[in-house]
Amino acid sequence: MAASRRKTSGLGRIRVTNVTRVCPEFTSTTPQPNLKLSFFDVLFVGKPPITRLLLYPSAPPLRSASHSLISSLSLALSRFLPLSGRLAASDEAEITFSGDGIAFSEAEAEGEIWQIANDDVHDWEGFRSLVPDLEARELLAVQVTGFAGGGLALGFTFDHLAADGRSIWTFMEAWAEICRAGGVMKPEMTGAAVVFDRSLIVYPTGDSISRHFIERLAPSYPLRHTSNQHGDHGTAKLSRRTFLLTSGNIKSLKERAASTATTVSTFVAIVSHIWITAIQAKKLNHDDPTILVFFADCRDRLQPPLGPNFFGNCVKICTVKAVSGELIKGGDHGLSFACMALQEEIRKVGENPLEELERWTEVFSELSEGRMVVVSASPRFRVYDMDFGWGRPGRVELVCMTLDGHVALVEGKEEGSIQVSIALPPSQMDVFASLFHLV
Repeated sequence: MAASRRKTSGLGRIRVTNVTRVCPEFTSTTPQPNLKLSFFDVLFVGKPPITRLLLYPSAPPLRSASHSLISSLSLALSRFLPLSGRLAASDEAEITFSGDGIAFSEAEAEGEIWQIANDDVHDWEGFRSLVPDLEARELLAVQVTGFAGGGLALGFTFDHLAADGRSIWTFMEAWAEICRAGGVMKPEMTGAAVVFDRSLIVYPTGDSISRHFIERLAPSYPLRHTSNQHGDHGTAKLSRRTFLLTSGNIKSLKERAASTATTVSTFVAIVSHIWITAIQAKKLNHDDPTILVFFADCRDRLQPPLGPNFFGNCVKICTVKAVSGELIKGGDHGLSFACMALQEEIRKVGENPLEELERWTEVFSELSEGRMVVVSASPRFRVYDMDFGWGRPGRVELVCMTLDGHVALVEGKEEGSIQVSIALPPSQMDVFASLFHLV
């Protein structure tokens, strides 16, 4: 299907030249029954879609790359079928399989890829122009953009109702592997079957919990507010910047944390340091309350466990509360306090991942923008391994960072490193940057 839609950004005009509907290559002749979503999925109802961007400075020309991407995407969707569906037009939280596939947009950029590939500071308008909009009730959309001087941007948008971060990157790994193999799904690629069945999540009142979440979070479900799906809400004035912690930085940070506390994990040490640094940059009063939000994967914590091949959502929203003064104590005492508080929350999730399930949505009413840090993604996401046949990406970013204090963690480009992206008011970002690498 031809298109001639234009977007404007810091990169100049982005012209969408073609939109193709990509359907799964292999489909059963028997109609797929609707896939009922769980309370883990419904926890994200009404939230703006997630937008990710991968930049490939050495990619082939747009037309050649698009052909490879489309054919391999069709095969990948055959394994990850829910992504090709759409939300059912009913009050039930279900995915229906219409057979229409997903929108794959091809676009051309007037600017050069180097304008956004190497700068730690995000060109947010430029990033946004390189990711697609998501049509009502659809769950995934893809956009590939060719630059005037060469290189490609691969942007994708997905509804969090369909998948969490671990699931979506598993899909991306499979897509990249198929594309790398020349658009052929070899037998060794299939591995264990991907599991979608939400009935494996056992909870006596799960259905009523899902209905409660919908009533609380999205009473107009399944309607989506497409006019502001990027979640802008006037936050374009936030500054967004990416930092890299090397393996040496991380080792030093963990040693400091362990000097006054027990041994801590990489995740706990890094998140504690981010929380403290953000609070220092915000210059809160000592008695001002602050809250840290992060997500814990529950796949292996449930009884029975779901296993690694489950595709969907299975994360719990975790919170740690403190007053500012406890985090900015002298020496490493604040770091020790934050680490112990995080470890205690993680311990509780391990013991009872579904504790107070009925109250999970209450966390959203507790969040006070300007005093919170919300950590998404994970250092375990190997996003720089997404090689579609033209090398590893030069940059990978989360585009939908529209909250003051939003942090995205992924594994970095260099071995043992962690990439940290954060959104803060411009007046706070320079202070954060000056303190962040003092590890």
